[in-house]
Amino acid sequence: MSGALVQHYLDHSAALYPQKTAITDGRTTTTFGELAAASDRLASFLVSLGIMRGDRIIYFLKRSPECITATIGILKAGAVYVPLDKKTPPERWNRIILGATPRAIICDLTTLVDTLEWTAVLNVPLMIICLGPYLELEKYGEKVFFFDKNEAATGIPISINGDPDDVAYVLYTSGSTGVPKGVMVTHNNITNYIDWALGYFNITADDHILGTAPFYFDMSTFDIFSALAAGASLCIATEELLLFPEKLVRFMEQEKITLWKGVSSLLMYMYRAGVVRSDRMPLLKTIIFAGEPFDAQYLHQWMDAFPQKSFYNGYGPTEATGVSLCYHVKRPPEMGQPIPIGKPCKGAKAILVDENDKLVVIGELGELCISGACLAKGYLNDPEKTKSRFTPPPSGCDVGELIYHTGDLCRQTPEGDYIFVSRKDLQVKWMGYRIELNEIEINLMAHPQVRSAVVLLSGTGNNGLNELVAFYEADAKIDSACLSQFLEKRVPTYMIPKIFIQVDSLPRNDRGKIDRDEILKFYFKSSGIADVKNVG
Repeated sequence: MSGALVQHYLDHSAALYPQKTAITDGRTTTTFGELAAASDRLASFLVSLGIMRGDRIIYFLKRSPECITATIGILKAGAVYVPLDKKTPPERWNRIILGATPRAIICDLTTLVDTLEWTAVLNVPLMIICLGPYLELEKYGEKVFFFDKNEAATGIPISINGDPDDVAYVLYTSGSTGVPKGVMVTHNNITNYIDWALGYFNITADDHILGTAPFYFDMSTFDIFSALAAGASLCIATEELLLFPEKLVRFMEQEKITLWKGVSSLLMYMYRAGVVRSDRMPLLKTIIFAGEPFDAQYLHQWMDAFPQKSFYNGYGPTEATGVSLCYHVKRPPEMGQPIPIGKPCKGAKAILVDENDKLVVIGELGELCISGACLAKGYLNDPEKTKSRFTPPPSGCDVGELIYHTGDLCRQTPEGDYIFVSRKDLQVKWMGYRIELNEIEINLMAHPQVRSAVVLLSGTGNNGLNELVAFYEADAKIDSACLSQFLEKRVPTYMIPKIFIQVDSLPRNDRGKIDRDEILKFYFKSSGIADVKNVG
């Protein structure tokens, strides 16, 4: 579908399968025809309010099928969607609003109050559009535009003159300076990715795709657009289902799930919960794990239970749209050995460079750099950050105009597969989220009594999984619960350390910088934490 806009995926499938289920969460069902009509009405509504091509629109919604209506409606209006977590704390919300400079915010009845209150504090000119029936809001002193898809007049399909190189969405990731980064992904980026995925994973209209990724997370790109493009059904797992593996498996069986792209940690969690058994999920045929390294011992268990299912390891940063390298796991590696991240996908190229940006030879460690049609436009309103991470390739290396420095250290095998080894900086991946440890540290040190802080990702030995652990110096004794509550207002829940350890002084090297290796060497033993498996 080269040269098309991603909303055309829905137009195509709605014409072929108007009565077929497009989205369900197990409680409500929306057909392709209904989704096309609802998104047309929303697009017409947005245009009537003055939304223009290229305007950014934040949607701040609970996890539901309405998120898909908002996504496609915004795109049909020629605008750019910017999804935010319903649980986004005010401090981060403010930074994103100021950085994204949106024209409007789409909310629902569950997020309306927060939207009004937080927008009033910022005092920025924004239209607020609420998906739902009209409410009296005089006490807020704000004008809200209500859009009720069940009462709105029939929308006339609109066609905004867009270009495949236009930005389709902006996703915010953790920033090392404490400020989130907005990654700009184009229609071309998405169609290159989805067209490859449809062929590589053989996705058809007969598939039922499980959606477990949050819509503000880049893994949702696959869930939404592969389903729309193939005419497959997207089955959205609610937040409650994600907390209870048995309920999630029952949902998968009820909705006849055939394909799932999920974070590795969720697959590990499901195994430990005892739901990975040969008699469960009989129709599931394709499992793609991504977002973070998958421990070989858990992959062994999954593949032993389901020898007939296909397993894939997907790799790709937000800046490369989705899966930019992939590995078909035909047999799991030996225990303790990493699972390869594979070879570049269609439209992607990969190279490894040393500290001087020179190509390394096969077998040597180097930073993975990605280029090609998958490469995002850079960071919204941050040309300096864009210039530092999106650079010209090494001389004589024909991979494209720019390469993106992932910060991931990898090796390449003689067979051409890449293997992830570690991070170059202080960024880690945990529970599928990409987290800059510096962002947590900066916000922790914003506490008036915290002098210095270090956050590490480490195995605690309690359940075999990694946890975020914070070490800090303070002027007085501070209870861990107080620090946790303090961070709740500044960073997302998944970035709040599980363990807080107060120390008299953090070890420093001869240059006065905090020595993270010494922290591991001395404090993990004294605090009773064992089995240090991974450190960011």
